[in-house]
Amino acid sequence: MENPIFEIKKELIEWIKNLDELEMMQELLDLKNSENSVSIVSDLKKEYAVKDDFDERFAKGISATEMRRRTMEHINNLPWK
Repeated sequence: MENPIFEIKKELIEWIKNLDELEMMQELLDLKNSENSVSIVSDLKKEYAVKDDFDERFAKGISATEMRRRTMEHINNLPWK
């Protein structure tokens, strides 16, 4: 599944490529250079940041012995005909 922000970026890039209005380009440059845009970008980075907590999740996982026990219990409880 693709991140929705990538689709938005692609759409904006295509729109900018086809843009011919000097005023609109200047507004985009002003927006890019403004301090406001820096905070918007940093907020987006926070929103899409992914924590690497594999070791924590692995430590909380079940052992191979417990997994075998649960699997056998599940198989034995199936409604065999």
